[in-house]
Amino acid sequence: MSGKKISREKIIEAFLFTAFDKSNGGTSLADIADYLHVKKASLYNHFDSRDAIVEAVTEYSGRYLARIMFTPPDLKNTAQKYSPQTLLKGVVLRYFKLFERDPVYQIYTFLQSEKYFNYRALEILNSQKERVISGTILMLQYQALFRKIRSRPSFGPAAVWFANAVMQMLDTYLAERKETIRQNPESGAGSLFALPTDDRTITQVSILIDRYTELLGLLPAAPAASVPQ
Repeated sequence: MSGKKISREKIIEAFLFTAFDKSNGGTSLADIADYLHVKKASLYNHFDSRDAIVEAVTEYSGRYLARIMFTPPDLKNTAQKYSPQTLLKGVVLRYFKLFERDPVYQIYTFLQSEKYFNYRALEILNSQKERVISGTILMLQYQALFRKIRSRPSFGPAAVWFANAVMQMLDTYLAERKETIRQNPESGAGSLFALPTDDRTITQVSILIDRYTELLGLLPAAPAASVPQ
């Protein structure tokens, strides 16, 4: 175990992957060292304490999650092509899929667990939700521009409601996938999303969006033009 070179980032990643299995509070310096195949004393060459590691993991998570955008870069063209229902479903499912890779899932799991004890973790998650809200507003504005939905003075309240529902369903979706790992321990965390997909949450997303567009009056202004060709 001696002589192996490690870095701050390797320690951060080791904490995230270990905490994924053992929880944030249950992850010790010894666990991190075992994961990296080094002596625990080696960790002190990079961090003064476990608290310092958690702080670094939090900031690393914030920087990483900030790159996860709710809407695709070609949103304007996509909004012009598809109906409100099809656009919203496609964007939400794409967003869910962005969390189906390492270390994004481990990061999100860490922040969700840490938000009750670490205000910075809560800030990071709230920033992510704000991106979902702003992305939803932009989608609806484009749809109104292309006369797919009725224009409104503000889409803000509707976007906040929708974002809260999306984030809650994302939590459920990822929790279900983690339970799949628990039921298939031989697969390992790295194969989390290679396992069979449970479509219950995906079906709920579809139902949510159909109801959302109906209840908020976001029905296409020109039905014939709203169906993708």
